[in-house]
Amino acid sequence: MYIKIEDYCAATGVSTATARRRLADVLFRIPTRGRGRRYYHLAAAVQTLKAKEIDAGTVEILANAACVLDDHLYIESAAIPLAQSFADWLSGAMLDRARRAQATFVVAVANSRLCTPSIVRNLDPLKALFLLNPDVLRWIFAGAFDPAFDALAPAFAVACNENALALYTNNILEAA
Repeated sequence: MYIKIEDYCAATGVSTATARRRLADVLFRIPTRGRGRRYYHLAAAVQTLKAKEIDAGTVEILANAACVLDDHLYIESAAIPLAQSFADWLSGAMLDRARRAQATFVVAVANSRLCTPSIVRNLDPLKALFLLNPDVLRWIFAGAFDPAFDALAPAFAVACNENALALYTNNILEAA
């Protein structure tokens, strides 16, 4: 989930210059046909908020304003440091929901027919990345609805497990 600088300004009440300064070190994406507009990952942007802004409900406002740029499960492994810093930043009810999401992820993958050694080997980084899934991220911030963890977790684990995908590709090539 991503926000624009305008979303950040509207939620926090800061000027565009202040928002740009706060988000200067945050990685951004410029999607195709984005007309040069920068989109900042929500999990990184919330970490730049001041304590009084968090207490005022800015996190929920930003979560409601966030949009999904890519409609697929895959989150690249380069996002692991972001996921870990986001998990370290969380507190209170959001931290409780994040821990529940990660625990449910492990159980759902373990109960799945897709639980293979290559996925179990990468369970810790996959568990970290799972927090960045748009449905899970919305739930961590708002807590309004539980994502369908039993269906989402195994599919996410397969989609984001680069080793499993590499093995799958090698097996297909050998079969051909």
